[in-house]
Amino acid sequence: MHHIDPKLFRAFKAVDEAGSFSEAADLAAMTQANISKHIKALEEQINAELFVRTPKGPVITEAGTQLREYIKKFENLHSDLVFTIKNTAEQVQGVVSYAMPASCLLSPHFPMLLERRLDFPKLEINLSLMPTNQVFNLILDGAIDFGFVTQKVSHPRIEYLSFCKEEYVAVSAPSIPLEQLNAESLTQFNYIKYPGYELYFDLWKNHNFGQLDNINALSLHYAGNINSIDGAILMALGGLGVSIFPRHCIQHLLDEGRLVEWKSTDPKIEPVLNAIYIAYLKSNSKPYRVDLVISWFMDMVAHY
Repeated sequence: MHHIDPKLFRAFKAVDEAGSFSEAADLAAMTQANISKHIKALEEQINAELFVRTPKGPVITEAGTQLREYIKKFENLHSDLVFTIKNTAEQVQGVVSYAMPASCLLSPHFPMLLERRLDFPKLEINLSLMPTNQVFNLILDGAIDFGFVTQKVSHPRIEYLSFCKEEYVAVSAPSIPLEQLNAESLTQFNYIKYPGYELYFDLWKNHNFGQLDNINALSLHYAGNINSIDGAILMALGGLGVSIFPRHCIQHLLDEGRLVEWKSTDPKIEPVLNAIYIAYLKSNSKPYRVDLVISWFMDMVAHY
């Protein structure tokens, strides 16, 4: 027996109830041809005849009778599942607090979280935006349930889940000769700084110019310094300087030609990828609402 497709049940139930294929078509709001097609597909899936075609109309077989009972049990289980999920959604309540770098807010995952949250009206989401080092402090203080971090720091009280990887790119307005940026000219450009930028720059620099051991984010001249990634993007659009951003934050601006991307002349250089983790305190158990929200995020990554 093959997998039984529940989408075919409507045609079977209509024929069983109406006693004819033509009346079943009206009952199921389908064409008679589709009714016959669905019945034939069901018969192939269970490897048995469901109706004997007679001059007086279709007569259900023993296999058809068994399928009728199967469908009743299937629909009852489906109803029970919907009822259980509905009650669970109504029972999940309270606050889930988490923190993450502001760049994560510009990813597709936050809107997806809000969509999931609509099914749980009593669940409150408390989100704080801050650099990774501050996320760690809140986790250790027990001020949040979990946090997204851009680096994995060994600590006896913290556990991690691998979430995803994000790519970091150097960009500027088209008016800046970004193609001239190289190991010799790296510190001669103006840069734009925002919370979390130092980590992004150091990862990008070490990946592309690992030979420059004595240069880090402190070595640069900043033409702009702002406390939000959104503001830093606006500064870059305005031609104030170069900055490093997660690709997902500025890809649409690259596509529109409003920003340009620095690209290595070395074909062997791969994109700058960095792992993002969900971090939380080690414990025997977390509240169900916290595990639920974390599972939403993990499910998003699995299907995005």
